[in-house]
Amino acid sequence: MTHTRLVTHIARGALFASLNADMLDDLARIARIRRIAAREIIFEEGDPCAGFYLLTDGAVKLYKLSGDGKEHILHLVWPDETFAEAALFLDEAYPATAEALKPSKALLFPREPFLTLLDARPAMARRLIGGMAGWVRRLVGQIEVLALRDAGAKVASYLRQVERDGRSVFRAPKATVAAHLGITPETLSRLLSKLEARDLVVVHGRTVEIRDGVALDAIGAGSEQI
Repeated sequence: MTHTRLVTHIARGALFASLNADMLDDLARIARIRRIAAREIIFEEGDPCAGFYLLTDGAVKLYKLSGDGKEHILHLVWPDETFAEAALFLDEAYPATAEALKPSKALLFPREPFLTLLDARPAMARRLIGGMAGWVRRLVGQIEVLALRDAGAKVASYLRQVERDGRSVFRAPKATVAAHLGITPETLSRLLSKLEARDLVVVHGRTVEIRDGVALDAIGAGSEQI
């Protein structure tokens, strides 16, 4: 990948949205390309933090295993999203396991070169704090949906979020999406069928066309039931 293309990929990341051209250029100089096979473990919970990642292609799930070995998906990562930033800034081991759901590609920003760059460029650090604040605000919203709302609200909110992000809804397997939402695949399929019956969405294979975003927002907010 050329240096110019590296800069282009980095500029797409929400975390880096406020950085200027010189800052993006500096980040591209330390970035390392990592190609990841489907189902390959990128890092495991408890591994020392080697840096954080920007996904450029594919999909990644972040999860923890319970004492009985059950997998709990914390987050699904899509292209142009970063992951593992918290471990780097908090100087801790990775708090979860990252696994590629399909053949993927990511840019690794190695820990020491990245921190050295921030020490040399305080203005970059300040701008990145703003990007991280936006990410935290969005994450809190996701947690609220997953923890406090019923299955219908979770699905409606998820569909609207992926529509806003311009993503294909099922670039991850349906079972993985269902696990991320804390519901069963059967419940996800049943709720999608109900939304189709009301002509709020139309399912086309692995994608979902939103027909009535206002109604989905009402369901997602809990003011209306599917």
